[in-house]
Amino acid sequence: MNCNIIKDLMPSYIDQVCSKETVTAIEEHIEQCQKCKKALQLMQQPPVKKIETNVAVAKEPFKRINKKRRFQVITAILMTFILTIIGSLVVQDVGVVNDFFFPKVYANVDIEDGMEDWQSIRFTDFHFNDQDYLMYGRLFGEKKIVNDANSESDVLLRVKDAKGDVIIDEILIPPGKSVKLEDLKRGEKYYLEIKASPGHFTINAV
Repeated sequence: MNCNIIKDLMPSYIDQVCSKETVTAIEEHIEQCQKCKKALQLMQQPPVKKIETNVAVAKEPFKRINKKRRFQVITAILMTFILTIIGSLVVQDVGVVNDFFFPKVYANVDIEDGMEDWQSIRFTDFHFNDQDYLMYGRLFGEKKIVNDANSESDVLLRVKDAKGDVIIDEILIPPGKSVKLEDLKRGEKYYLEIKASPGHFTINAV
C-alpha cells in the first residue's frame, strides 16, 4: 500500500473507526516507512491552541499606572507652588517671621555741619524700637550696611566696639550701594558713625 493511501487512512486509524485489516496494514507500513511514521506521530499530537491576546486589555494596567503617576506629579507641582506662595506671603506679611529671616534696622540721619564731625547713628527696627548700637544676633543676617538710594550723597562710615575703639575706619558708601562688615561678630554691640555733606541720609543695616 502506497504512502498516499496510508495518509488518507491515518485519521480513521487515530479515531479507531477503521477495520482490523486497515489497522494491520497501516501498522505494517509505518514500521517500514519512517516518513509515514513521522506523519502519524504529528497527527497524534494534540493541537496547539492559539491564545489570542487582547492588546487593549493588556495595556490597560499600564495606562492606569501612567495616569496615577501623572496625577502624583501634577499634585506635587501644585502643592509646591501653593506652599511657595503661602510661604512668601507669610514672610512678607508676618512681621515676626520677616524679622527673623530678614532682620533689618534703619537710621534716618540729618547732617547740618558737613564733613567735619562724626555723627552717631541711632537705629530703629520694624517694631519702632530705638537703639544707639547695632547687634547682629540673627542666624540669617548678612552683616551689610546700605546707604539708601534716596540719600543725598556719599557717606563715610566707621565702626566702634563696646569699648569705644575704632575697629573699622572710613568706609565710603555711595547712595544705593552697600558694604559688608564681615569682621563684626554676632551677639556683640557695635556703634556706627558717619560723616557726610549736609543733607538727609537713610542708613540700613541688614
